[in-house]
Amino acid sequence: MASKRRKSIRATAGGAAGCGPFGIFLFFGLIWLLVQYWWVLVIAGVVVALIVALVKSARTPRPLATPRPPAPVQAPEPKPVRKPKPARTPEPIPLAGDELAAHMRALKHASRVRAMQDWDYEWILLAFPGKSSREISEIANAHFARGRSIGVNYGDPSVPSFKTPKPGQRSP
Repeated sequence: MASKRRKSIRATAGGAAGCGPFGIFLFFGLIWLLVQYWWVLVIAGVVVALIVALVKSARTPRPLATPRPPAPVQAPEPKPVRKPKPARTPEPIPLAGDELAAHMRALKHASRVRAMQDWDYEWILLAFPGKSSREISEIANAHFARGRSIGVNYGDPSVPSFKTPKPGQRSP
């Protein structure tokens, strides 16, 4: 019998070297799979990293809890006040004839008086240049309370004006 020759370990451990040309196709196929499905490897790596982090954090002992100082006692917040619903104004009554004429005259008179008071206020502002707005308002209110108006009767209530009714007299 012929004696068998022993092969060295290097010759048998080559792996793909024994595959011949098929090993090259196997190698290129493995590289193609890595290029094609790289995202699967990334996701698997992230999942493995998360699992390792969870296991490590579960094994570490928790730090001792330090007692917190008690929080200051605060008064309870007041409940919000319900705002009342706005009052509904009554429906305006349609005016006709003499009522409408009287109403229009009253509106015109009120607007004239308001315009005269605005004019008087401007006159008082010019007459008292060093006064504050509060003092000017007090002077104007006292002036109007006495029934005086520079534009209507030149400040003298005893002088009858052209279109103002006399006291105790009704407008027609």
